[in-house]
Amino acid sequence: MRVHLVGGFLGSGKTTAIIAAAKQLIAEGQRVGIVTNDQGKYLVDTGFFQLSDLPTVEVSGGCFCCNYDDLDARLDQLATSATPDVIFAESVGSCADLVATVIKPMLELRMLEFTPASLSVFTDSRLLRLRLLGEPMPFNEDVCYIFDKQIEESGLLVVNKIDLLTPQRYEDLNLLIAQHYPAKAVLFQNSLAPGSAANWLRRLSKKGTGPLPTRSLDIDYQRYGAGEARLAWLDQTLTIELAGRSGRQALQQLIEEFLAALQAQPAAIGHVKFLAQSSGGGSCKLSFPTLPETGWQERIPDLPGERIDLLINARVEMEADALQALFAAVLQRSGLDIHSEGSQSFHPGQPNPTHRIS
Repeated sequence: MRVHLVGGFLGSGKTTAIIAAAKQLIAEGQRVGIVTNDQGKYLVDTGFFQLSDLPTVEVSGGCFCCNYDDLDARLDQLATSATPDVIFAESVGSCADLVATVIKPMLELRMLEFTPASLSVFTDSRLLRLRLLGEPMPFNEDVCYIFDKQIEESGLLVVNKIDLLTPQRYEDLNLLIAQHYPAKAVLFQNSLAPGSAANWLRRLSKKGTGPLPTRSLDIDYQRYGAGEARLAWLDQTLTIELAGRSGRQALQQLIEEFLAALQAQPAAIGHVKFLAQSSGGGSCKLSFPTLPETGWQERIPDLPGERIDLLINARVEMEADALQALFAAVLQRSGLDIHSEGSQSFHPGQPNPTHRIS
């Protein structure tokens, strides 16, 4: 079973690309499994993969590197339940150092049962451009340290969302990447465009392009941990009773008010994700990364029925208690009939890998 590890910073478009690639492989007759990963326990991406009818297991409560034994167990579970030919394992967006803590242990401890085949690291082209130009980033430098280390470690750097760049900025970014990473395998893409999944899959299977790095990262774990600790995690499940109201309008209102409250802080967003399922059978996932993307309102379907079950994941650079209080205030001001089913807010702890092979 080939395991494609997929990393990259929060909001870089990993999940969208994996779903497109998985659907293409399935259409070609291959069996595909997914492993999701997060510091929390209510994960939008897991639900979204399951809604897409993809066999999915989850490593929660920490990153792959700090939960290697759980990753091992989930791979066994997936092998038994779905017998996949290909597995995509998507690491949490604040995770780095996957070569030393996942790839090398898998090669040495697993032998050939699960074969790590690649490490793709996704990045938002707009954030990468800012970083390479030396312009101010939305995040603290300790958070940016994680961003930098993810890119440094990549076997294949997937520069995503290029449709959001002007032609001149796209051309400039090409030159910057060639200057900063002259030996790195790079793929420019828009994961929403037809053919992007095929291009990515071709690069993953192509020999001699270095999709599986084997050099362990030189990384300062104290600074890595400091970067993670600056990010607040908020996970919440809730139910909106519509009582004849439009589900679409209720969801749009709640999202707009939450995003406006974050902007008023101001607070740098890693990502904010919503997974909505209505009692009438409608569903949608909406994701909001660091830099704004327009047109999301048009992607909300009708959401028929009397109730919406909503899962929210927010990763924001601010205090966790403040983030939870901010969202609670948004819910109270909304005027919607909302019942909270479960909630947690926290800062990730200091990373402590199960294995680290230099």
